[in-house]
Amino acid sequence: MHEVETKILNVNSGSLGERLRALGAAQVLDTRLRVDWFWPQGTVAGQEPWFLRIRTDAQNRSEVTWKGRSKILGAARKHPELNLAVSDPEKLAKIFESLGLEKYAHQEKDRVSWTYQDWRFDLDQYPGMPGYLEIEGKDETHVQQAIALLGLSDHETSSQGERILIQKRYGLNWYDMRF
Repeated sequence: MHEVETKILNVNSGSLGERLRALGAAQVLDTRLRVDWFWPQGTVAGQEPWFLRIRTDAQNRSEVTWKGRSKILGAARKHPELNLAVSDPEKLAKIFESLGLEKYAHQEKDRVSWTYQDWRFDLDQYPGMPGYLEIEGKDETHVQQAIALLGLSDHETSSQGERILIQKRYGLNWYDMRF
């Protein structure tokens, strides 16, 4: 499976939620996420061939995600991604470390998500920075349609991964973000 997404920066969460509800979008998530990232020992940021993520929500539901290298498509990016629910994230982290992977980052963020037609909208709020909206669609054209539908064409977009965005734009330590 591939994921095609872009980020819309500096969105107003209140008016965005109102627009999505007015369209008939279904709110599917409102939670705080804890995320731990793993990669092969000795990996250098920006040169990772792939990475693994263990993500746990406020209801203690967890999943592991494998993400491959991203390809920039203009305002969006595409990367292979596989997700699997896990019942014991702590044991899984120990397995990863036993296999020679290192935990290289931890974040916490608040996320509110909606679905509408074939799109997914994730409003993410990390500590110490403005929120942004991540839009997932079938391809870049589909993502651009969602941006227009929400009236966000005048907003800045980013196809960069969250690590690069958070470090370069906001000067924050993406490797350790906690509320």
